Amino acid sequence: MITQRTSPDGVDLRAPEERRAEALAILEDHLPEQVKSGAVLEARNVSKAFGGLQALSDISLQVGAAQTTGLIGPNGAGKSTMFDVLNGFTIPDTGTVSAFGQDVTRSSPWVRAKLGMSRTFQANHIAMNMSVEENLLIGAHLCLEGGLFQAALRTPKAYSTERSAREAVRAVGYLLDLEPLMTVRAGVLDFGSQRRIEIGRSLLGGARLVLLDEATAGLDAVEAHGLLELVKRLQIDLGLAVLIIEHHVRSVMNMCDMIYVLDQGTLICSGPPSVVRNDPQVREAYLGEERSV
Repeated sequence: MITQRTSPDGVDLRAPEERRAEALAILEDHLPEQVKSGAVLEARNVSKAFGGLQALSDISLQVGAAQTTGLIGPNGAGKSTMFDVLNGFTIPDTGTVSAFGQDVTRSSPWVRAKLGMSRTFQANHIAMNMSVEENLLIGAHLCLEGGLFQAALRTPKAYSTERSAREAVRAVGYLLDLEPLMTVRAGVLDFGSQRRIEIGRSLLGGARLVLLDEATAGLDAVEAHGLLELVKRLQIDLGLAVLIIEHHVRSVMNMCDMIYVLDQGTLICSGPPSVVRNDPQVREAYLGEERSV
């Protein structure tokens, strides 16, 4: 339950860290229990071809619990194909994918979502004619027992479900700097705010693993840095696992615990940022795109 100390004109008088602690507690109560150790997502020897084009060749990677993992590479490296294999939009020709200890190689995206996998897209997938709050409620209701159907009923349980959903939405709104915009129609907001709506909705849907597909696409360097800082702080505070495809290589180096680098469909390097940053193959692959990684 959200508690407030407000001034006569309705301004919340609590310190930001007190408000943040309360919002995190509400969101933790809303989310499923997070995995604390081991790998939450694992691909083994994944290959995929489209006609005569070999998009992926024998790729293996892991996303560790309570960690941020990066997947990077120059244009055409196979990042998007690998991402689609991991989240169920593409079935590999060979190899396996497991999530939370279950083989999901041929499972649909919605089956994986029920396990706790959520994703964002390069292009925003939000309802532009709905308010920020309404967009976030879509995700929150999906995580609660009975979902949208239960929320539409006029029973005591339905009221309780709706109250819990709205509290979780307000918590996410505060944590993602969306609080002043909750009644605003999403379509009139800047691209960065729309990105935060999509990330918030994916969190509220019951995330244990968040897959971010070019989360900063369309943002300038300052906006991108701010968004990734928000994501990283939430990942740490909530104990989430995050997999991110990102073209801002320096940001990936700063925020990730483990990084995998693809080039022309093959894995050329993996390891912590200190290892990847100094790998000669990585530097060669990025020559002309990133002078310094």
